[in-house]
Amino acid sequence: MEARVLRVSETVRGTVEADKAIIWLKVISKKLIFGSAAMAASEELKLAVEQSRSVSDSVEDETESVATHSSDGLFGKSAVATYTVKLTVNDLTALGAVLGICSAGRTLSVSSINWHYEEDEEKLRLIKAATAKAKYKAEQMVAVLGYQIVGIRACSDSYQVPTMNEVKLSRMDLGAVSSAVKTRSRTVSSPVVDIGAQFQHKKKITATCSIEFWVDGDTEVSTDV
Repeated sequence: MEARVLRVSETVRGTVEADKAIIWLKVISKKLIFGSAAMAASEELKLAVEQSRSVSDSVEDETESVATHSSDGLFGKSAVATYTVKLTVNDLTALGAVLGICSAGRTLSVSSINWHYEEDEEKLRLIKAATAKAKYKAEQMVAVLGYQIVGIRACSDSYQVPTMNEVKLSRMDLGAVSSAVKTRSRTVSSPVVDIGAQFQHKKKITATCSIEFWVDGDTEVSTDV
């Protein structure tokens, strides 16, 4: 008898946590220095980075861009430079403290946070679980129907992963973080702050496995599941 096709899909859901955070800073300075030199242009930034590294020595800084504003030419007396600086916090337990430090300046401000995720291992774990579920489901179905699986015609995987990894911060958010850091730092040497629901650094991943099995038996299977 000619083999027929049984299509089975199974979905498994999981959660992955961020492994690091990227803080985007805006720094205003009267000094215009090109290249990776925002640190030299702003004493406030230099101090903030030094204080951040006293909390966590894995903090990394990098100047991303420089924009200038002037009413009398690029190098005129009114020229003001705005530096965009990326601060990478590899130890998330220090994030609250680093945010508090960076939000305390006058010429330094935090605009947003980006979460960084290592998703590959979690995706692999989920798709293996979804594949096992699809295989078990197919075996149970063909057993009831009097069929047997004789091969695989096709197998595919798909994923649903949120793409919004950025958190925009208002002055109210930063004020609350700064206040929490200051309060906690009075009682512990390395302040770790619960930075609230709006800063949750987890996201859900959905993995789906779809398999087309060749089946053979006494009756025909024509069901999509």
